[in-house]
Amino acid sequence: QVKFTLISQCRNLQELDLSECSHLNDENMKLILEGCRSLLHLNLAFTHITNATIRVLSRRCPMLRSLSLAYCTSFSDKGLQYLSTGKGCHRLTYLDLSGCSQISVDGFTYVAEACSTLQQIVLDNLPTLTDNCVQVLVSKCRMLTAISLLDSPYLSDVAFKTMAEVISLTKIQIEGNNRMTDSSLKALCRSSLKLSEVQMSDCTRMTDASLKSLGSLTKLCNLNISVTDIGIHYIIEGASAVKLRELDLSYCPKLTDLSLKRITQNKLTHLSVCFCENLTDNGFECLDNCASLVSLDITGCKIHDKGLAALGTNHSLRKLTASECVFITDNGIKMFCQKCNRLELLDVCQCVCLSDRAIKALSFFCRTIATVRIAGCPKLTDTAVKYLTRVGHFLKELDVSDCPLLTDRTPSFLLCSCPQLRSISMLYCKNISKYDSAALKLQHRVQHWKHSNDDAPYSQD
Repeated sequence: QVKFTLISQCRNLQELDLSECSHLNDENMKLILEGCRSLLHLNLAFTHITNATIRVLSRRCPMLRSLSLAYCTSFSDKGLQYLSTGKGCHRLTYLDLSGCSQISVDGFTYVAEACSTLQQIVLDNLPTLTDNCVQVLVSKCRMLTAISLLDSPYLSDVAFKTMAEVISLTKIQIEGNNRMTDSSLKALCRSSLKLSEVQMSDCTRMTDASLKSLGSLTKLCNLNISVTDIGIHYIIEGASAVKLRELDLSYCPKLTDLSLKRITQNKLTHLSVCFCENLTDNGFECLDNCASLVSLDITGCKIHDKGLAALGTNHSLRKLTASECVFITDNGIKMFCQKCNRLELLDVCQCVCLSDRAIKALSFFCRTIATVRIAGCPKLTDTAVKYLTRVGHFLKELDVSDCPLLTDRTPSFLLCSCPQLRSISMLYCKNISKYDSAALKLQHRVQHWKHSNDDAPYSQD
């Protein structure tokens, strides 16, 4: 209660994040909102607030621009009706109602009436969201430019075509929908020529034919979609290729090396091909020609040392995520690091073949490495962490969770040689004591600390 009283005394406070605050209730919020009437941004996600808080909010915070009620399940449609009463929250431009499955069509009607100036809305994880909900929302919120509908499986072409008729989007995210068809995407692309970010993953009725429409978007910068080689051809050969910089093709089982060869023609900076099981070393070798590529995620791919060594010749690469690439060995890491010596982030979690030799090569060749994630590598010992102290001045984030051979020597090495370290994760490290003096000192020095002696939730193969 004392902390909430102190917050309420900040009369000029404009941004407040109380998400996941388990002790927060309506009484506390009333106290805060009575004092903080200049709030512009408020995050109440994962709290137990009810209609009473929304009622006070609408009376005391007429200047509010951004509001998150994500996963707040204790309010009802009546609470949303309060948004239009009193002074109301008529200036909201951002609203997150993810996980609020208690909201019905009536609730979305109240939102539409109260918040006609909304520009961004997030409606993720709403299995109860229907076409009618979307229709009443967009009928009055015609300034919407960004909408997220992840894991809202029951929306059909009716909802998306209604959106296409009344609003022009720059960003849309859809995931886990088995009802929308190619006609929805075609309609959205025709009405929203300024679309710059598109995510349409795990939409089972979408085919490569719809990608012809995406290929015509001249403003497209970020694309996350499930495709085949034919679909990639439409994207790469279309007008969208000019500005496309971020491409996520994860979980595309039909994607082959041919697509990677086509991708090299673009000026991509970020590429993700996680768990694309048909990609081989031959395809990855082509990426050395992608001169603008800064970040690459190949998690779960069947890359071997040969392919990894070829990636190292791409001197623009700064971040490589290769977790669960089980065929990578120490030699592959050494050959990669020898050539890609300006690397800033390396993630090789669950690469079970790696030993201390791999980390020795990393620390020797990549002197400016700032983030290292080596969780789930059972062969690594304290010596690997000692090698990392060679680059200790730059190291900011380290994850050594589930490395069972690490001992209390690890926090000692980090404490002495890594002054910039801000985040450390040592979960499931049985031989690192919670009460070791170096560990306790390190815990107080870093901003993000995770440590446990528990058994890992899975066993190493």
